[in-house]
Amino acid sequence: MTTFADLGLTQPLLDALSHLGYERPTPIQEQAIPALRAGRDMIGQAQTGTGKTAAFGLPLLEFVDPGEQEVQALVLTPTRELCIQVTQALRAYGERRGVQIVAVFGGAPIRGQVAQLKEGGQVVVGTVGRVMDLMGRHELVLSDARYVVLDEADEMLDLGFLEDVETILSRCPSGRQTSLFSATMPPPIAKLAEKRMLDPVTIKVRAATLAIDTVEQLHVEVTSEREKPDALARVLKAERPDQAIVFVRTKIGTDRLARALSDKGLRVKALHGDMSQGSRDGVMIAFKEGRQPLLIATDIAARGLDISGVTHVVNYDVPTSPDVYVHRIGRTGRVGRSGRAITLISPRQRRELEAIERHAGTEIAAWSPEAAGAATGNGGARALRDHHNHPDLPGSPDVGLAVAVEADGDGAPPEPAKLTAGGSAAEPRRQPRRPRHTKPRRRPEDSPRARLVIGAGRAHGLEPADVVGALVEGSGLEGEDIEHVRVLERFSLAEMPAERATEAVERVGGRRVKGRDLRLQVLANGAPPPSS
Repeated sequence: MTTFADLGLTQPLLDALSHLGYERPTPIQEQAIPALRAGRDMIGQAQTGTGKTAAFGLPLLEFVDPGEQEVQALVLTPTRELCIQVTQALRAYGERRGVQIVAVFGGAPIRGQVAQLKEGGQVVVGTVGRVMDLMGRHELVLSDARYVVLDEADEMLDLGFLEDVETILSRCPSGRQTSLFSATMPPPIAKLAEKRMLDPVTIKVRAATLAIDTVEQLHVEVTSEREKPDALARVLKAERPDQAIVFVRTKIGTDRLARALSDKGLRVKALHGDMSQGSRDGVMIAFKEGRQPLLIATDIAARGLDISGVTHVVNYDVPTSPDVYVHRIGRTGRVGRSGRAITLISPRQRRELEAIERHAGTEIAAWSPEAAGAATGNGGARALRDHHNHPDLPGSPDVGLAVAVEADGDGAPPEPAKLTAGGSAAEPRRQPRRPRHTKPRRRPEDSPRARLVIGAGRAHGLEPADVVGALVEGSGLEGEDIEHVRVLERFSLAEMPAERATEAVERVGGRRVKGRDLRLQVLANGAPPPSS
């Protein structure tokens, strides 16, 4: 049986892996690490959850020189969520080597990221847009970036970033080592690899095999699209998932479905690009920590998130292709755990379902509410909360129930209708919920605000998302209630409703974040913040 030591990794990395509880490499790690250590360019065809962050991250961290301040390695990601996740993983792997990892992404103050770059960081993990911005300001120089990773390259294509990726690669040395990871290999990605990579070795981990082995796949047929909201509610109430992802097609459809499910007694949250950054951060943190059982997002968000505790995936809208179906159901049944994937279809979508069955080489049976109770149980959550086997992000908390959305655009509002088949599940006790909204709330101009000082900053590894998460969790506020978050060297600043500030100081004070107990105080009006 192959071990990480057999792959030739140095002792500091082996010590870090042992500390994190990693015992043996996953298939893609076993194949990719030797090739990358040998200096080869590489194409890795694998979905999120196979351990690819460690596959490219461990060799990269081994080659980077902690004694040099220049940017020696660049990891490009399509979304800020994936950027943060990869950064956390690389920091955990490289801590014992003293490698500095800097995350750069949109939605956070660029001045703080510029300051981090000036302080020195050997590895930069960034979203395409923010990397382009920093290069345009001459704050990010890639002339010494000898190692470049393109993570989720097909996602970058879907988001229209491929031209910018070409520009970024042109700023890196021609003699660099390039690795590209993509769940699918559409022609533009293959052309990019041919143009920008030198004789790459290709490693494939079949997504269908990964999904089918651990995921039970089912379908629910409704007579029309109008019946889907009721059908979805019935499925969720019968299945009682610990945590789930439900995929919808549009952002506006996300909000509408969230309202429909809320009206049926399910506790839901939406997540999409039209929300404010604070709202997105608050929802995502609650989702990852398991405090929010129902989340509405896009395929983009779900693909970038690698969260091991999802017990169910529901395709509210049929995927646009069999490959997308495999990506979706790969969100559950992670790392050998079992999961259930349920697809809602109308009669005219049966051909699409058959195409998916042929692609995956499996039969997607009809769902029945009678089998749902036996398949799920209250003990499932406890069994899923063993996060030590997570292949990419050690120590990551598990998450809650989720609903996800595929692309931008408009969609018809779901109309309630009676189901034509199946039984009815017992109504759960209705959960109290906050007022729903489709756009970020606008607070009254005269609403009093308080400025908080948090006694931790960049020097302690704190990031804006950490500040928002601590305040949201401790005070019970929404993420959008936390504004003007600034993470400085030794302390951080944030604004929140004045009437909740004292409560936040009492409840959040002493909370441990990034290994440090937070100390908070309300900044008096007119008083300057402490010197950083």
